Amino acid sequence: MDLKKLEKNMVNGSAARLFPVLADSKKEEKATSILLSIFTVVPDYARAVLDEVGAPIGKRAKIECFTEVSFKGSNEKSRPDGLIIVTNGSKKWAALVESKVGRSELTQDQVETYLDIAKEQGFDAVITISNQFAQLSTHHPLPISKIKTRSVSLFHFSWLSLTSKALLLTESKSVTDVEQSYMLKEMIRYLQDDSSGVVSQFKLGKHWKEVCTTVHQKVRLTKSSDEVSGAISNWFQTLRYLSIQLSVAVGKPCAVRLSKKHKDDGQHRLTDTISSFIDTSILRGEFEVPNAANNLLLELDLSRKSLQCSIEIKCPKDVKQARAAINFAVNQLKNYSGDDLEITVNYPGRIQDLSANIQTALDEDGRKLLLHDHTKELPVSVIIWRDYDLGTQALKSPSLPHTIDQQLQSFYDDVVEELKAWQPKAPRIRRSNKSDEIADAKPLTNAGNNVESETATSISGLTFLKALRR
Repeated sequence: MDLKKLEKNMVNGSAARLFPVLADSKKEEKATSILLSIFTVVPDYARAVLDEVGAPIGKRAKIECFTEVSFKGSNEKSRPDGLIIVTNGSKKWAALVESKVGRSELTQDQVETYLDIAKEQGFDAVITISNQFAQLSTHHPLPISKIKTRSVSLFHFSWLSLTSKALLLTESKSVTDVEQSYMLKEMIRYLQDDSSGVVSQFKLGKHWKEVCTTVHQKVRLTKSSDEVSGAISNWFQTLRYLSIQLSVAVGKPCAVRLSKKHKDDGQHRLTDTISSFIDTSILRGEFEVPNAANNLLLELDLSRKSLQCSIEIKCPKDVKQARAAINFAVNQLKNYSGDDLEITVNYPGRIQDLSANIQTALDEDGRKLLLHDHTKELPVSVIIWRDYDLGTQALKSPSLPHTIDQQLQSFYDDVVEELKAWQPKAPRIRRSNKSDEIADAKPLTNAGNNVESETATSISGLTFLKALRR
């Protein structure tokens, strides 16, 4: 990026202010100005956000932010909400910012126009912010032409994700400077307050209800329909929303687990998920939680109108009996008093898996239902799961994400946070037997002593032969 070209071509723009003097109706401009100004004064927060978009955000980096910018060129009348410039030694990086607040959504035409401006001005990226969710900052909630992103990178953040990053920093006390910590908390307070108009309640779109109705009527869905694509996009946004809520709840960054293929290309993920959903009417998600016994699994079955939360615990490999292998997982729940959990034991190969209610599994005699009489094969894992009946109305409700969030966090609180994964024991130091110790204790002999030893051995052998002849 050429800073001289930037200074020459920048027609409008003012430094981002922590206390912008704007009309009450300018909620979008206020939020953007406050956010960008925090980047310039709280380096830890700037790093937490801008590191994801490839900015050279080292400890000595200088960050400058402007609002309401416009530039000389073919789109001079267009005015993006902000501009971020990062300088770190000889490295220079710049990105345009476009934000929406409340129920307002980004539009494809506007985003692509700003990508054109960024390319024309030699900027590195365009960052969009709204209450729409994207699984990763490198994915985007809108179907943007790949031609537009060949020379300019496109990133997206939700206001909720930006707020959660700030919350995690304050709760972990990572920002040690008193003034910086205070300003970051004030930004959180502002963004979370209803009067700011920034964050709106996350709801599912119209396509979700249409697809649910089609599934319940047992009508075959088509992969190419806009309704299916829209519903799956709603599901992706729901998973991102859930991961953010879980992160805030546990105070640690949680993420939706994606394969490398799906991380690299969001379109592949959409295509694969649509194909699986058409065949099964089931939508899945997997959450990575720091230091948890395993990933937290979520399964939404639209045909059964049910939600299932589960976690799989690998069985120990250092035991000889199947009961002992099962005991490792089940005994960790010995204080659980409810009966709304199910236990499924996975056996290797074609051996049938066995299931039982949690209270049956906790009973010593009842645990026999999880054991096979005809095999000595050890089980592979134990799955602990809970089913929740959503009902038709709850499934179609725009507030379904909040219902799922409550059930997910309840399962985590009741089950997951108490579980530990099996780990093999540390190797022991190898001990020598007594005869080895005696042999090792004999002193080494020189060459002369070796000759004497060989002679003694030879005499001993002759004596033994004479004894045999007698």
